[in-house]
Amino acid sequence: MTPEIWMELAEAARFIGVHPSTLRRWADAGKIDHTRTLSGRRRFRRSDLEEVVEGMRRVHRPQEDSPRLETISLNLSRQRLGELSARSDPWLARMSEEQRLIFRYSGQRLLGLMMQFISRGESAETFLVEGKRVAGDYGSLCFKIGLSEAQTAEAFLYFRRSILESVQSTVGLGGPYDLDGHRIVLRTIDFFDALLVATIESYAQTCQSG
Repeated sequence: MTPEIWMELAEAARFIGVHPSTLRRWADAGKIDHTRTLSGRRRFRRSDLEEVVEGMRRVHRPQEDSPRLETISLNLSRQRLGELSARSDPWLARMSEEQRLIFRYSGQRLLGLMMQFISRGESAETFLVEGKRVAGDYGSLCFKIGLSEAQTAEAFLYFRRSILESVQSTVGLGGPYDLDGHRIVLRTIDFFDALLVATIESYAQTCQSG
């Protein structure tokens, strides 16, 4: 009889190609069986993980869906960013036209990094690091043009929502067994959650150094 092979959280997440926080949520929701050691560390049975991978393959969309997701996301984000001129938000009124162009460019750059982060496995961290750098520049800029910390978060969330809407509408979650669609949405949330933290941290650091 072949002995069971067990993996810890980080190793198991790499095995199925998702972020550790995503696997943690799936485990907490009962979607993947796991156990805990006496010290409280999660462990996952390799055979269970192989079933999850096989389930992802069965529902995995064709490769042409990736550019379709990017195209729709880009179109919707451009539409949202184009609507900025018609808004009267206090944070927007403080931006010059040049600063709005920087805002648009940063948004498009983050969208490209997000697509790479979603589609890559072990190398995904590289794109998250670059995304945090772009978000950090944005946070510093917001402080320098006089936005409050709350206004900075509001502006970021405006862009974030447009991306999440486009991703959700594109993947078209097909129910509880659509693991691939669920993975894409969660990876997108993970990406922008990390970027929001980087934005606020950069804002605070610029405020302290100024």
